Amino acid sequence: MLGLDEMGAPKSPRLRYWLEYLGFRLIGAAFSAMPVEMASNVAGALMARVGPLSSKRQSRLMRNLADAYPEMTESERKKLAREVWRSIGRVIGEFFHLDEIVRDRIEVANPELLVEVARSGKGAVICGAHQANWEAASAVFSQYGLRPMAVYRPMSNPFVDAEMMRRRGKYYTGGLMAKHDRQTPVALIRHVRSGGAVGLLVDQEALDGLPTPFFGRPATTTPFPALVARQCDAPLLLVHGYRTRGVRFKMFITRIETPRSDDRNADIYAATAAAQAELEKSIRQHPEQWMWTHDRWRVAQL
Repeated sequence: MLGLDEMGAPKSPRLRYWLEYLGFRLIGAAFSAMPVEMASNVAGALMARVGPLSSKRQSRLMRNLADAYPEMTESERKKLAREVWRSIGRVIGEFFHLDEIVRDRIEVANPELLVEVARSGKGAVICGAHQANWEAASAVFSQYGLRPMAVYRPMSNPFVDAEMMRRRGKYYTGGLMAKHDRQTPVALIRHVRSGGAVGLLVDQEALDGLPTPFFGRPATTTPFPALVARQCDAPLLLVHGYRTRGVRFKMFITRIETPRSDDRNADIYAATAAAQAELEKSIRQHPEQWMWTHDRWRVAQL
């Protein structure tokens, strides 16, 4: 009658999409009705309990922590893993309060650099990571006249994806580009050349990336940010930071040197490796606030 298969799942993808979307809206309504601190704490507590039940991601998380912090005991790593899950959950609960967070809950430690870049008219390439609340951190740049354009991974559910785009889109005056769209690289380069800023996350594996050192092991990293910065003669910036207390954050902007020698490939590698080295230093200060559940080192070890 309801089009369910033997396992109880909807046969129709459209029906499944609607059911998932309904669940998303219900969760969103619940967190939106809470004060931002409560939404963050509730979502964090739930994820700290539920996250470790995902055997695949939990085992990957524990493996990554063991490789990065061999000096820790198993008990210490398990405690850290719970806090990693809590941090991920907090970001989910806070997503429905982005406007409030962006408005007055993020301190930029060196905003003068962003003002300088915006006034230069040369555009910028901004690298970020799944650290602290990366959604809110990315949204801040529109306040400095940088006309940010960002790359995002579309959700598999088109209804949820449309709602996510609606909530995120207003912070990216340059637009949002799908990660695997063939037109995305060209659009990003054109945007930088027109004086805009592009934002890219650089803490995930890249199948065709450069093996750069990260926590003592080679990790394949996208060279695209350094390539664009060098090609467009634009500054390469790394945004990183941490949660200070509750739902409050401090962000730092670090300029990454992009060499411009006769060896183009060496220049791109040097800038890519330098960005990863700075990111590692930042993560080590607050390891519980980085998403260790990525299989960051997989491709380089194949």
